[in-house]
Amino acid sequence: MASSLRRTLLTFLILLLTVFVVMALWRTRPQPEVVLKKPQVTRVEVVQAVAQDINPLVRQTGLLRPWRVASLKFEVKGDLVERLVEPGQKVEHGQLLLRLDDADYRDAVTENEARLTETRAAIRRDRSLLGLAKENRKLAEQEYRRLVKLGEGSLSSASTRDSARQQLLKLSSDEARLAFSIESSQARLVREEAALKRAQRNLQRTRLFAPFDGLINRVEAEVGDYLQSSGRVVELIQGEFLELYVEVSGDVAAALTMGQKLIIKIDGAELEGELTALQPDPEAKTHTHPLQIRLPADGLLPGMLGEVLLPLEPRSGALVVPPAALLREEGLAYVFVVDAGRLQRRAVVPGIRYNGLQVILSGLAEGEPLVARDVEVLSDGIKVTAEAVESGR
Repeated sequence: MASSLRRTLLTFLILLLTVFVVMALWRTRPQPEVVLKKPQVTRVEVVQAVAQDINPLVRQTGLLRPWRVASLKFEVKGDLVERLVEPGQKVEHGQLLLRLDDADYRDAVTENEARLTETRAAIRRDRSLLGLAKENRKLAEQEYRRLVKLGEGSLSSASTRDSARQQLLKLSSDEARLAFSIESSQARLVREEAALKRAQRNLQRTRLFAPFDGLINRVEAEVGDYLQSSGRVVELIQGEFLELYVEVSGDVAAALTMGQKLIIKIDGAELEGELTALQPDPEAKTHTHPLQIRLPADGLLPGMLGEVLLPLEPRSGALVVPPAALLREEGLAYVFVVDAGRLQRRAVVPGIRYNGLQVILSGLAEGEPLVARDVEVLSDGIKVTAEAVESGR
């Protein structure tokens, strides 16, 4: 009994000693060192906004297009029975290009002509009958008045007068009916004349003619095709001139005038063109103004690239920065100005590019330092260290 008690006490003491050792080790464990990280500083290249006197000449590249394009289609439907032109063929104004089967349209003209002839004959007949009816009615009126006068002296019977009165009413009714028939026929005549003109126009529309002198660009129908009255079948282009289509910014558009002569470079050759169209209201998505420059088509083809030189008004003290300094988002432009070691994102209004530099119209002052490039990865308010570079870099 005493031996069992001693073993129990010994076990308890061992457990107690173990707990004590574990707690001592926990309390005396080494604490982790706290490392304070220095805030990260971004290194950026900085330039100053500088003012320059500029005499800008903007270069814009565009695509040559036909000056005048007509997408021709039939206004009536039918089977194509004749194709008289092919792509690349020159045609003259009024020249026949395609022809539909016109048998049904000729029959429609003949049918409407017959209706018109019948209605005119009916009008002539009714007018003749109306003349006779008026004469008969006048005679009946005279006879009725005579009988009424005789009746006052009891020389004619009441039944005779009633018969004369009924005859007069019948003749008056016939006269009114004929007058109405003539009016109705005249209205029908107007409708039938319009129907005949429409049938004649539809017959004419079975032939497709060239609306101007030009060059056939496409023919999209073959003999035997059944053509609907929609969809282009021939594309005709005016071959004497081409137009250069470009889009320019607002300040460039403001410096141009309609009819202005401009120099265009195509394959090393310089040609003179005329500004014929300038959209005053910019496109909603691009904020640019489309313009068209007409030039002779000698030796040129649609689809060629051309570069137009657009001379603008000279400017003194124009503020310029590197183009890479601009951040463009959702149609707006920004720069990052360095102020007391931190970045300040600022909205600006850009102008044209001149000699590899970007003109700034507003939002920036001369001499202000701003980030020169790689602005896409920056954000407002971050701390930076600046490395100065040349403004023209």
